[in-house]
Amino acid sequence: MATTRFLSNASLWREIGSHADSASRVQAAIAYFGTGGADLLPLKKGDTLLVDMSLGAVSGGATNPKEIRRLMKREVQVFSRAGLHAKFMLAGNTLIVSSANVSGRSRTTLDEAGVLTTDVAAVKRARGFLERLCTEPVRDEYLKKCLAAYRTPRFVGGGRRSGTRRRRDVQAKLWIIGGLVYGDVPEKERETVDRLTRKVAKSNKVKEISVGEMHYPHKQGYFDNLRLGEDWVVCSVLNGDNDVRFAEAPARVLDVISYPRGRGKRRWIVFVEKAAQAQDMPMRNFRSRVRKIVPKLDRTSPRTRAIDDEEQADAILRLWTHAGRIAKKR
Repeated sequence: MATTRFLSNASLWREIGSHADSASRVQAAIAYFGTGGADLLPLKKGDTLLVDMSLGAVSGGATNPKEIRRLMKREVQVFSRAGLHAKFMLAGNTLIVSSANVSGRSRTTLDEAGVLTTDVAAVKRARGFLERLCTEPVRDEYLKKCLAAYRTPRFVGGGRRSGTRRRRDVQAKLWIIGGLVYGDVPEKERETVDRLTRKVAKSNKVKEISVGEMHYPHKQGYFDNLRLGEDWVVCSVLNGDNDVRFAEAPARVLDVISYPRGRGKRRWIVFVEKAAQAQDMPMRNFRSRVRKIVPKLDRTSPRTRAIDDEEQADAILRLWTHAGRIAKKR
């Protein structure tokens, strides 16, 4: 049965790199190939690249001929086609179609999306389409002309304005939340928080489980990327009474609400759905068990970060049972 998956941003680039590395033969049609592209798309001897390497694309900085030269030295077959706007890759029997050109901006700044499929008919049609367009091989003399014509691109908008870079959308079903310290909101705000908790529980029809909360004196950057009702969090929390840090059982994000707390300030509350009998895991045990899943999380207090690899996210969630109890080691 054919596999079809939606990909975006980090997951898209992870699949592109993985399939380009592992496939015995890769055929790719990429409209524009920017600086660093030969590393982002590691094509090798026998692979094929179709790219817009017209003098217009080169002089405008959309395609960097230095990167094409690197590929040609690896004995990649390169073809040019003016007006190409397609972006897809065939790696063996897998087809990845996406919005992404091969460039550093696409990899780290722009929001990209695509679909991976092993559907036989789709793979066959994509391969036929690409091969019909490969009529203009790039040879040494034309490459020299392109190298002379190339100009560094100047971007306007699309991720950079007035020297600042736009925050890219992050999609991840699991977030590790670090830096939390156990403690309640001030007593004078407790009634407000309790009222909001009841409202969240009622609107989400929460029954037979508890509604937990994380509160902050300022808005956190990751709030904008949380998908309410979908994403999960595992929180690293320090109990100030005995100076012990632990990982809370996974909880589903229900809502993010702020309210005024006086003097022009606001408090931000993240409400989560927790299993009633959830067990916290000592941080030492959590680090030990997560080491083989996400090595970079092996630290005393993990920083807040998205786990955008779905397999890694699932493996971390399985450290607890569905009832929130710590799972036995396998």
